[in-house]
Amino acid sequence: MKQTLQTSIWSYRDIRLVLPARALSYAGDSIALIALMLRVSEGHGPAAVTALLLAFAVPTVAMIPFAGRIVDGYDSRTVLVWSGLLQVAAGVGLAFVHDLVHTLALVCVLQLGQAVAGPAWGALIPRIVGEELVGRSTGTSQALIGVATLAGSAAGGLLVGMAGSRGALLVDAATFLVLVVVAALVRTRRRPEPGAARERGGVSAGLRSIFGDGVLRILVPALWLFVLVGEAVNVVEVFLITGELGLGPELYGAAGAATGAGAIFGAWYSGRLNGDRARSGGVVAGMAAIGGACVLMGLAGNFVTLMIGATAIGVGSGTLNAATSALVVTRSAEAVRGRVIAALNGTVRSFSILAMLLGGLAGALLGPRGTFVACGAACAVAAAVVGVLVVRTKDSELEVVSH
Repeated sequence: MKQTLQTSIWSYRDIRLVLPARALSYAGDSIALIALMLRVSEGHGPAAVTALLLAFAVPTVAMIPFAGRIVDGYDSRTVLVWSGLLQVAAGVGLAFVHDLVHTLALVCVLQLGQAVAGPAWGALIPRIVGEELVGRSTGTSQALIGVATLAGSAAGGLLVGMAGSRGALLVDAATFLVLVVVAALVRTRRRPEPGAARERGGVSAGLRSIFGDGVLRILVPALWLFVLVGEAVNVVEVFLITGELGLGPELYGAAGAATGAGAIFGAWYSGRLNGDRARSGGVVAGMAAIGGACVLMGLAGNFVTLMIGATAIGVGSGTLNAATSALVVTRSAEAVRGRVIAALNGTVRSFSILAMLLGGLAGALLGPRGTFVACGAACAVAAAVVGVLVVRTKDSELEVVSH
């Protein structure tokens, strides 16, 4: 029993504060997204909805050169408190504006804070739990975030119905305030070493670290490809379910819930993988599962088959994302982790934006079923190629732990 307690992430006081608070903030994000989507869609057309989604994505990309340098260059408590306060202010502002221009501007401000806070928390957690428990803490964190996101999505509609978009957005701001309080209470600090030579560059330092590692240079581009191909199907999923299969909005929601539940399980399972070779295998298995599931959904003729595919996509994406995140953190030098995580987050967001365009184009050319089958086949082929490259990687390279 004593050994179990020693190796449990929950034996760390700061983790007991950080992981639930971060999950709560993601629930708030889901509430805010639902409230804003409803607000924008009611008074404006599809172009405004697209602009809103871009406002959530573009700041993370724009902040790649700066976010990591801020995280690696300043005391973690200072960074987390001020970025959190920026998000609180933006959340309160969103509650009291209604026009599209100010809404988009404040969403950008909100995401500027997130672009800094995300890498700051990601770099701090290894300091709290130690290198050996990074994989487990990453998997647990993403599983909790998955649960909170599903709960927030469900609560968002109810809150808007009961208190309007203003009430829902104030709830979101309150979750960020909780995170600010937690940032101030966390005892573990991450500071730049006095007198240590600083590696120059923001995105360049992060990408140099990724491509300088024999494993990450294979797996991170694989993640980018998955995001590009895998997220493209999100654009046409509603048309597949409601149009091709003739199912109603309730079953469309059920498929989304199945994907979310699968992602929670995949993230939890990834946290149980030990060692870089096992996590690399998790990345490959996740890609293969997503590819096969997309093909299955594209060929589905009934709701049961659709649900199997949707759940498998969730399991694959949860495993892939958590395993990649753990590998990136543990195989990066501590001094540049903020820049590495910021570069990863920003580039993933970039491919998400491209995926929207690809999904729209593929949907117009191939239709919903053809898009799912083509994207799934591309993911499966990519998984096979990445699997071969990982198998050929020497054990000495795979088992390198962080510097």
